[in-house]
Amino acid sequence: MNQNQVTASLAIVAVSNGTTVNGYVRVDNGPLIQAWTKGSDKYTPDFEALAEDKRPIVIVVLRDVSSGRILIPSKLVFKYNGTELAFGEDGLCNTEQFAGTFKRVTGYNVSVDSQSYPMTGLRVMKNLVPISGYDNDRITVSGEVEIGGHTVSFNELATDVVIQESSGKQYELFITSDKGTQIINPSEVLTLKASLYSGGDLINDLGNITLQWKKQLPSGEANLGTQGTQNIAANDIDGSLVVSCEAVQNAKVIAKGFITVFDLSDPILAAFKVKGLASDGQIYPGETGTLTPYAYKRQSGEEVAVASWDFATFDGENNPFTLSGKDSNKFQGKDIALTYTDAARAKTFRVIATNTNPIEL
Repeated sequence: MNQNQVTASLAIVAVSNGTTVNGYVRVDNGPLIQAWTKGSDKYTPDFEALAEDKRPIVIVVLRDVSSGRILIPSKLVFKYNGTELAFGEDGLCNTEQFAGTFKRVTGYNVSVDSQSYPMTGLRVMKNLVPISGYDNDRITVSGEVEIGGHTVSFNELATDVVIQESSGKQYELFITSDKGTQIINPSEVLTLKASLYSGGDLINDLGNITLQWKKQLPSGEANLGTQGTQNIAANDIDGSLVVSCEAVQNAKVIAKGFITVFDLSDPILAAFKVKGLASDGQIYPGETGTLTPYAYKRQSGEEVAVASWDFATFDGENNPFTLSGKDSNKFQGKDIALTYTDAARAKTFRVIATNTNPIEL
């Protein structure tokens, strides 16, 4: 990366006692997408028909940014659409609305950076339609981790559950990475893979469908290639980078997916602080969030002064999105005020910030 520039996209971190913890939610045997056929009890995929060890399982991966070490949470709280899940001695969820739908699994082996770690995960045991209607749902994970004798809390990290009516023509695209979303060593390379689903079924033969990979930069999109997988190296990332992949058929984009990757090998990183929202990553009627980017030193967590940032704002389809009171989707400043009205208008609000002044190490 350019040592005098850092870029931040929306991310969730926790800072305590000089230690920065970076975390993300991963779904093994996923993604969490389920289609249903109206007027029937047919679901695709049918989670209940799968062997238990083949059903989706949600885990959270935490890392000490200063050392790159993987951290094992000492406490985990799982929520489904904001409702906390409780579990019996057999591990099965006994929360009334979701009884038996999920199972808390301990000692699940999670592979990160070619090493295996025993962790606690949330396994899907039953079909997710229609336990909360037929809209998309959300699983969040929060908890605590022990670092150097101190307890560090981390906020709700989330993954979406996509529920769609099956018509045979609806598409969803998901991007996964072979090594998670974080580069620790400068020579490390992440391999991103795009998976295209129609009606909940994975499409193995794309036929006349082309995949178009792009980098999402404050200045706009930059094409990467049309291959099935996309390699991302540390030099491609200024702190963090949003990568998208479009599935294109007959010159029309039929599905699009996003993933954010982080370069933690850099001496200076960037992230967002979020204030004014009851839950990071979500906004409710009447709320206004303040999104403030900041730069910090990797080894110490010490913040680095940045006078101003270049912002670029987008909607869920990555189209330029202009906030109320702004003349363009690109502007300078110290932070962003995001109202519920604007967020609802964008459906999914995305922001990228890049510092405008050289940063001193």
